[in-house]
Amino acid sequence: MTGEHDGLVPRRKVVAMGAAAAGVAVAGAPHLAFADAGPSPEGASGRLPVQAMESILELEGTVTNGVLVIDVARDDIGNSRGPLDVLFTPAFEIDGTLTFQPLAGNRAFFNGDLALKPEETNRFIDAIFANGLVFQAFHQHFHEMRPQVWFIHFRGVGEPKALARKVRNVLGATSTPLPQTLPPAPKTPLDPDRLARILDGDAEVGEDGVVTVSVSRTDRVTIDGVVVSPEANISSNIMFKPLGRSGTAAVAAPDFSMTGPESARVIPLMRHQGWEIGCLYNQETDEQPQLFFSHMVKRGEPYELAREIRKGLDLTAV
Repeated sequence: MTGEHDGLVPRRKVVAMGAAAAGVAVAGAPHLAFADAGPSPEGASGRLPVQAMESILELEGTVTNGVLVIDVARDDIGNSRGPLDVLFTPAFEIDGTLTFQPLAGNRAFFNGDLALKPEETNRFIDAIFANGLVFQAFHQHFHEMRPQVWFIHFRGVGEPKALARKVRNVLGATSTPLPQTLPPAPKTPLDPDRLARILDGDAEVGEDGVVTVSVSRTDRVTIDGVVVSPEANISSNIMFKPLGRSGTAAVAAPDFSMTGPESARVIPLMRHQGWEIGCLYNQETDEQPQLFFSHMVKRGEPYELAREIRKGLDLTAV
């Protein structure tokens, strides 16, 4: 592929545009008072006040299957050099994801994570506790990062706008630049549709031409008794960063979502295929079944990298 792809609407925007046609409030479309989220895990209809939550958070997100998903860039951290001499950037791994899933009774489930500077980590943890949220995990994604970047996961349940205020308070313990909006019409030399077909997932294009493909788990996962949507930060997400304008080379960084038995099959296979393993951790507590996540990295021809990742995904419940 030699041409830049700019006609593909990001995956979350595709869903959001379809929802807008049905009268649902989404980022980038005219806002209504609430976003109809469809059936909640409890079987009742849940709603999220998307516009109000975005205003509180000073962040713009999109709606996927009723779940508000917000990506948070850490431009203030900048770039970090890592294994295989890969340059990680705010558009490629040095970021965070905040997800809000509607529940019955005007409640929402929040599950999210954020990239952090080392000196921010304990302030961030203190802010989680101070706002009545749950501290879940503290880890790095890749070894030999220069500078080292850390990630903290946290969650909570509550009235949607009150929950958004708590999350915003926690973000205030960092130097995360706010407000943030969605990137306008991002382009990429990669072929997002082809990557999505190989991986059997949904592709979106972000800043710097980075393509992210999300592959949902198909099993029933609960966290703290809540049946969690795949969009609530528990899917396998694969990022492709183009190297140059030709689209013939890329760095891929899959984040595999696995049960314990799955991880024992996936990780040896990926090592056999020459992938650098960055970490293995669980990012949620009180989760059934307990999921483990592993970030990996490799350079190469992007569609061959995708085929290798698909072999790993085939060993998981996707």
